[in-house]
Amino acid sequence: MVSKRLKIAVVLSFTLSMLVLLAGGWFMKDKVPPYPDQIVSGGETLAVKDDILTGQKGFQKYGLMDLGSIWGHGALRGIDFSAAMLHEYGVEMREVEAQARFGRSYESLETPSRGAVDAVVIEAIKENTYDAASGTLTLNPAQKAAFNILIDRYAALLHEGDMSMGFGRGLVKDNGEARQMATFFFWSAWAAGTTRPNGETTFTNNWPFDPSVGNGPPADALVWTFASILAFFCVLGFVIYIVHRYRFFYGTGNAAELGDRLAELPLTPSQLATAKYFFVAVILFFLQTSMGGLLAHYTVHPDTFWGFDKMVEFFNFQWAKTWHLQLAILWIAAVWIATAIFVSPIIGRREPKGQRALVNILFGAILLVTVGSLTGEVLGIKGFFQGKSWFWLGHQGWEYLELGRLWQIALFGGLIFWLFIMVRSYSFIFRDNKWGVAQLFTYSAGAIVLFFGFGLLYSSNTHISIADYWRWYVVHLWVEGMFEFFAAAAFAFLLTTVGLVDEKSALRAAYLTATLAFLGGIIGTGHHYYWFGGPSFWLALGGTFSALETVPLLLLVVRAWFEYKHVQDAGHDFAFKWPLYFLVASSFWNFLGAGVFGFMITTPLVNYFEHATYLTANHGHTALFGTYGMLAISLMLFVLRIMMKKSAWNEGLLKVSFWGLNIGLGMMFLVTLLPVGILQVVWVIKHGFWMARSNEFYNQPLVQALGQFRMIPDVIMIGAGVLVLIYIVTTALFNLRPATIKGGESFPD
Repeated sequence: MVSKRLKIAVVLSFTLSMLVLLAGGWFMKDKVPPYPDQIVSGGETLAVKDDILTGQKGFQKYGLMDLGSIWGHGALRGIDFSAAMLHEYGVEMREVEAQARFGRSYESLETPSRGAVDAVVIEAIKENTYDAASGTLTLNPAQKAAFNILIDRYAALLHEGDMSMGFGRGLVKDNGEARQMATFFFWSAWAAGTTRPNGETTFTNNWPFDPSVGNGPPADALVWTFASILAFFCVLGFVIYIVHRYRFFYGTGNAAELGDRLAELPLTPSQLATAKYFFVAVILFFLQTSMGGLLAHYTVHPDTFWGFDKMVEFFNFQWAKTWHLQLAILWIAAVWIATAIFVSPIIGRREPKGQRALVNILFGAILLVTVGSLTGEVLGIKGFFQGKSWFWLGHQGWEYLELGRLWQIALFGGLIFWLFIMVRSYSFIFRDNKWGVAQLFTYSAGAIVLFFGFGLLYSSNTHISIADYWRWYVVHLWVEGMFEFFAAAAFAFLLTTVGLVDEKSALRAAYLTATLAFLGGIIGTGHHYYWFGGPSFWLALGGTFSALETVPLLLLVVRAWFEYKHVQDAGHDFAFKWPLYFLVASSFWNFLGAGVFGFMITTPLVNYFEHATYLTANHGHTALFGTYGMLAISLMLFVLRIMMKKSAWNEGLLKVSFWGLNIGLGMMFLVTLLPVGILQVVWVIKHGFWMARSNEFYNQPLVQALGQFRMIPDVIMIGAGVLVLIYIVTTALFNLRPATIKGGESFPD
């Protein structure tokens, strides 16, 4: 049913792409910014390596990646510690040099004198004075003075707080720890400002953009931007040719009566046991979107919550941001886990003995990890954990991987257990065929489990650039790569099961999608490494291979949509109308959010100026929720339509929820995220990145007005979308059809 060439293509694309990415990591490990054993000036030791490493751990422990960012990775509202300190480093050095050379303040100097001071300061910042043999970083007198000023300033910010920037009083209670964290920020600024040994660019490839310290876009960014655009259109044209030449989407659909029969399929105890997963998922969905609304408020009012100022210090920005991200992953994963378990007996045509008990055990484990990790993250932010326990039980410190390592291991074990529960229902199908729809669905689930495990390959002592390298295996490859693979397999399974696409057509399209997803998505992970301490070859790899995997997924669903239209025009009341609507919505947002907005910001030159602005948030919201959230809802409704009584299936409410979620998301990106992102990029180009992330930018009347308007799409999305969905799922729980097949029994023919 699937040609040998397609099988070879998907295996080779995965294998070769992984080898390229792993090889890049291997060559990268010796080229990351070094941690100096000591920072000295004039015979005085200003800081030692332990200060930097302890400061890095403090940055992670208190969840500051969910309040600000380092080298652009982290939250988008707070300051970028690297960029802000690098800019202030230059400001303070210019003041010291102006006084030393002219006896006057820098601001009072004439233009030629200012130019002379600027040249001296930029030259000093760019000169790499790190001696690898002794592990010593040497600062000149102006740099030493600036260092001392900045350590005092940032330690005070962390210890005493500044609510206008989201920093509560006593965020870091120990002033010594605060000074070590400030030292870590200085090290990150030094790496962003100084050139590599025998190189022309800084350790961060000249990011952030700040002409005052000599940082501008590297030449490689322009070259590989042209290459990435050329590659995109070449691959797009090639895919269009392949699709039509080999008629990938021209298969015939089965009779839609298959969908009707599926809606009346006999149920098993383990299938009914998945209903509670969906209820928990929609509750988590509500909490997640509520956190998003709170973050939108904090963006324009970081120091107050409708007069309850103490609320802001207690339920702070990084708490809301942490939960917003973690809950998104948890509720989507819960739906996908439950759906896979539900369809397992359908695939195997039998209910294994003890299956319901295993499903209930997994549910309890997921609840434990959810409650434990969310609680631990908050306690970590509040400084509850000391010693090494913060990393294991508290806030691990990485955006999207905030959960403590113990909870991360538990979740990984739960995913392995999920895979076992799935496959035990139908393991026999692999004896005769290893390439079918169900088999592909299983492989995609296995890939999700495998790639989540990559997040366990770093520790609290790992170099920040190397830890971030592994983090993106989860954040990008898991969410944007293996989720894409799972989505393609789920699309194929769902569309063939309900009778809209024949199995051969769906399989061929799914394997083509997987091939392109692996080629583009795996190596394309490199676009996250552009500016985070890695070498410049990531500009070539990441820029060329990003955003090439979205076209076949869109074509598959368009093909299914036309098939459904034929059924609708014939007057057939299709049982899975609303699951299909959400499936089509997922495809639309995949094209717009992941494809258009993703490609728009991942070309190296654009990303240089756009990185860590609201254009990234625009891409993230439309791609993560738009694609995978809508797909999760589609799968959930697919299952509920089978599980619940037909009389309780309310298409009117489903229509309200569908349009509430899609209109809310559409308004969110169109009227808030996208325009704010564009304004922010303009500020980056005009004033430098540090200014575009400052309070001056966010306090502009237009940005404030757009932020206030955000309440409207949030209310639509939560009120008309999420709450209605909760009602639908709750109604389903009280209107489930009874199980007619017991453990150990098979489905009737």
